[in-house]
Amino acid sequence: MASTVIDQSQRTAARVAGFLYLLLMACGVFGEFNGRGSMIVDNDPAKTAAQIVDHLLLFRIGMVSDLAAFTGDIAMAVALYVLLRPVGRHLALLAAFWRVAEAAVLGVITLNSFTMLQLLTDARYATVFSSQQLQSLVWLFNDTHDAGYNIGLIFLSLGCIVFSWLFFKSRYIPWLLAGFGLLAYVVMLAGTIAAIVWPDNPMGDNFDTPAGIYEIVIGFWLLLRGVGRPSSRNIPATAR
Repeated sequence: MASTVIDQSQRTAARVAGFLYLLLMACGVFGEFNGRGSMIVDNDPAKTAAQIVDHLLLFRIGMVSDLAAFTGDIAMAVALYVLLRPVGRHLALLAAFWRVAEAAVLGVITLNSFTMLQLLTDARYATVFSSQQLQSLVWLFNDTHDAGYNIGLIFLSLGCIVFSWLFFKSRYIPWLLAGFGLLAYVVMLAGTIAAIVWPDNPMGDNFDTPAGIYEIVIGFWLLLRGVGRPSSRNIPATAR
């Protein structure tokens, strides 16, 4: 069983993590429904290119939002490490490194968005490639972005599985909430692997929905209630 002593640094880290859960979720929702994601028209490179050209400022703001989320992931990793280190130092460190690796991968794939903009706005490329070729190149970099995002989700899932297990073990939050998070990230990991190996799998692309719900709930929980001292009577015997 984890120590029942929770120091001030852990309480502060819990509040910071709760705030970051909600902030990063807001950045992700904006990027998907108002920023870059809203301009991608399925199986239509020409319309996608036109959408980006017509909404250049919004596309750039979406990239900034993505970068804010990816840098925030590193702060999240530090906050969760500080919070959960007393429960399992080495596992918390492993989870933090996986989250940092996720942030690095997702930060690098943002270059694809910059490349898409360059192809569509720099007149030099219009003298070398036809409009159809430019549209196809933009679509290629969009596909590369999506592939890189799946790679980032692998690291995200692994890190969050470990953090969720440490939450479950610690009882700093309700064990049902921690258990739901553990299950949600296992589903995310399985769904991401399936999307890489079997792109037309029946699971579709909604495998990250449970994790999204969990992050909203735990974000509000940590921000508003923080972490509580675990009580042995609330801990199932199998976890003591």
